[in-house]
Amino acid sequence: MQLPAKWKRLFVLTLLAAITSASIVTYTIAAETEKPGQANENKTDSEKKAKQEDHAANVRESETGTKAGTPQQTKNAQEGSTTDARTARGANVQTAKNSYRSLFPGDDSFRLASENAKLRLYVDPKTGHFLVKDKRSGQAWRSFPDAYGWNDKDNTNTWKKHMQSPVFIKYVEFNVRKDQIKETNVLDQKAAIERFELTDSGFRLTFNMPDIGFAIPIEVSLKDDYVETKIIEEGFKDGKSSEEMAEYEARTKKKDKNARIAALRLYPFLGAHTSDREDGYLLIPDGPGTLIQFRKDRPPNNNFYFEAVYGEDYAFSNNNPSLSIREPVRMPVFGIKAGDQALLAVIHDGAEYANVLAAPSKSMNQYNWATAEFTYRQRFFQPTDKRKQNGFQTFNKERAQGDRSIRYYFLDGNSPDYVGMAARYRQVLMEEDGLKRVTPDGDSIRLPVYLLGADSKKGFLWDSYEALTTTSEAEEIVNELTAIGVKKMSITYAGWQKGGISDFGGHFPVDKGIGANDGMRQFIEYAHVKGHDVTLDASSYTFNNTGRDGFRSSRDGLQDLGSVVIKYGRRNETATTLVSPRFMQEVLEKDFDKFKQLGTDGLTLGGGQGSLLNSDFNERHKATREEAKGIQQQLFDQAVQTLGSVRAESANAYAWKYVDALDGVPIENSFDLFVDGTVPFMQIALHGLIPYSSVFANTADNYATYLLKNMEYGSIPSFMLTFAASQDLIGTRSLYNYYSTHYKDWSEEIAKQYSRFNEALGDVQDRMIVGHRSLAAGVYETTYDNGKRIVVNYNESPYYGDGYEVKAQDFAVVHGGRS
Repeated sequence: MQLPAKWKRLFVLTLLAAITSASIVTYTIAAETEKPGQANENKTDSEKKAKQEDHAANVRESETGTKAGTPQQTKNAQEGSTTDARTARGANVQTAKNSYRSLFPGDDSFRLASENAKLRLYVDPKTGHFLVKDKRSGQAWRSFPDAYGWNDKDNTNTWKKHMQSPVFIKYVEFNVRKDQIKETNVLDQKAAIERFELTDSGFRLTFNMPDIGFAIPIEVSLKDDYVETKIIEEGFKDGKSSEEMAEYEARTKKKDKNARIAALRLYPFLGAHTSDREDGYLLIPDGPGTLIQFRKDRPPNNNFYFEAVYGEDYAFSNNNPSLSIREPVRMPVFGIKAGDQALLAVIHDGAEYANVLAAPSKSMNQYNWATAEFTYRQRFFQPTDKRKQNGFQTFNKERAQGDRSIRYYFLDGNSPDYVGMAARYRQVLMEEDGLKRVTPDGDSIRLPVYLLGADSKKGFLWDSYEALTTTSEAEEIVNELTAIGVKKMSITYAGWQKGGISDFGGHFPVDKGIGANDGMRQFIEYAHVKGHDVTLDASSYTFNNTGRDGFRSSRDGLQDLGSVVIKYGRRNETATTLVSPRFMQEVLEKDFDKFKQLGTDGLTLGGGQGSLLNSDFNERHKATREEAKGIQQQLFDQAVQTLGSVRAESANAYAWKYVDALDGVPIENSFDLFVDGTVPFMQIALHGLIPYSSVFANTADNYATYLLKNMEYGSIPSFMLTFAASQDLIGTRSLYNYYSTHYKDWSEEIAKQYSRFNEALGDVQDRMIVGHRSLAAGVYETTYDNGKRIVVNYNESPYYGDGYEVKAQDFAVVHGGRS
């Protein structure tokens, strides 16, 4: 019988309505699992009381007909299960389509997976999501966005699926567009949850996506006060095999797209909160630490933070216009504070392949969220001609290998802020990296002083050598500074190598223009008699522009996947060839004994030793980014074993356990407009473990503010000096940025600031920073674990505290309310 057209349309509309009313959660379970345990099992008294109050709140809200906003699946709502009131603001008896309850698992969907003295870990086997309950505070953390403030209209359908999904996926289709990234998630791929099992400390499962050829095994483990989420290398499937592609093409008569994974985010919305309460922030590792406040009135925007941990990989820099100009990320961390709860995330396995992503509300969706994105493939420029000028963008065929993990430390509630996060990171550094409380040699600080040996000036036919501080002149500088009160210095001699600071390669012997080896040996002995340490700058081994040491650029330079030799140069600097990490290691190791013969106290390492971290695709010296990190760590360790100590300049966290002092520690962020201020997260974590200084005082943009910021952050100021007049640096190849270095112009000021900082910080060199807060606009207080407080006033008028005064643009040391 032929149906009328209007009946056909009615039938189709009815069918579509039935389909769209189905639950969005579509992935299945291939393994047999036990039913989730009862919600009240193993609860503390405080949790049971909170549950009773929550249920009462649910009943009240249901009776008044408030809009839905509780995380419950429709099935759970029909079964009459109760929910946590912290996520139950406005529960309805009926669950509306696309309400929070319809999209995310309810608390009664979870079963206990693991438990210890501080935390309980629950898992929902149907979705792969988990819930952590803190026994100490009764607080809960979910692996998906928090319910409070949910507004369906503020989130697109695409982002709703991303927020529901435990895994966010970036991929490239090599048979379609080799240069284009696509995005998906386990919902859109209709992933099956396979091999689900409980482990001794949590659970393990695999998201299998046969249509696209991906399989992602993950594991979630409960430890002392943290949960570790991990992407497991074993069983990882990155696209279809050649046989699977052939079978697909034979069956469909279509060419397979050859999809391969480029990047993954695991549980990216763990700890995500809306801005409705405006009592929280995201902590990002920009500079020393930067906050993005929860702001309800934040206008819709496209601003977010996305930076590679340990900085850009310059093996992917050729023809790359998107290289970041932000401060490099030195620490593999981020944090979230929401109300009276906070977490610190430390990227553990695969940190060198991670990026920190932090998005304020209304930039992508209504949530403030932060996560790590792990890179498996990167875009690069593939030349198509011998001159390597023409070519195309594509992604590397081989992916990065290995496990990827993040550890989420849940703070106990005593200090749910950036100070507490930094304190927990300090504990990680001590327990896992072996950092120990420093043992100061007396009550006097050591002032970091860099001496510039020599540079060259460009000439019409050839460059001329310009001696700026000979070894005998260095003795004069040391003698004068010591005589006027600078008791202890840590001196780094830079530009000592053959040809001066702009020549790289073939460093030894010390250039005769400043005194040769004998002069350097005599200077070091003289400095020791005066009570000072001397290290030689070895960061220049990162580069080679002379061809010495047997270096050939085409053979020994760092290369990208297109066999292009990579050059590096900071703003306004001449780009210089980067040396392959393995070649650099070989050359520097041969020179260790030469350093030792000079009597130096150690080396100052930087550049490609702890600061720049690059892959190398040079077939003669090939190294992954992970292997390059290992090479750098070996050099640090060997320098300590051979010479006794190492300083590091602008070093990444993986180098900290080897060093005796850090220079170039940032005190400012990258000045993004969407952030809300800098905090001394890095300094709080390090103080008492490693002495540190920031940029050179005599090159700071605002000298007065620089000194105050260093005092607030417990940092020792440093200086770059020459015996030659400052104008002699004009025209040099590398030192034109150092516009005021003549030691005579600075000696009295150096002695003055040394005395002030020594008085304030001398007796807290081995003390931890336990407090940092704003007392008023432009006024900050730093507290040490011996009770000492330092109050810094950046304003142009005095600040009056409880029994003390801080003068305008000055600081005061406060003891018991008196300065």
